Amino acid sequence: MVRSIVKKSIAVDYPHLKLPTVVFAKVDSVKKLDTYEIKELVIYNDDTGGSFRGHIVAHWYEYKLTVLDRFGSPDKAFPALPQIKSKKQFQQGATVAIALPYGELAPAIIGEVKL
Repeated sequence: MVRSIVKKSIAVDYPHLKLPTVVFAKVDSVKKLDTYEIKELVIYNDDTGGSFRGHIVAHWYEYKLTVLDRFGSPDKAFPALPQIKSKKQFQQGATVAIALPYGELAPAIIGEVKL
């Protein structure tokens, strides 16, 4: 009985210990958001040894993701994950690896993968 209570307590208080920390997901939809800017870049030319200053203006993206099992099928144990924001750009239908920090369903997209 004590063992059962401890298992339930761990599942409730520490869900990140039971959930996988990294899973695969399919990109269901992509939405381009506002821009961000990276200022004060120094770009080096390896051929000439010179350098020049620059900056980058790029977009944030918002994704809706479906978590996949290890075989690439939708994992029904997870809900759809809407409004996941990232500076990384992925196409609709791409498979990505996502991290679930601390067991939360607010993932960070690690990068694109191929199953």
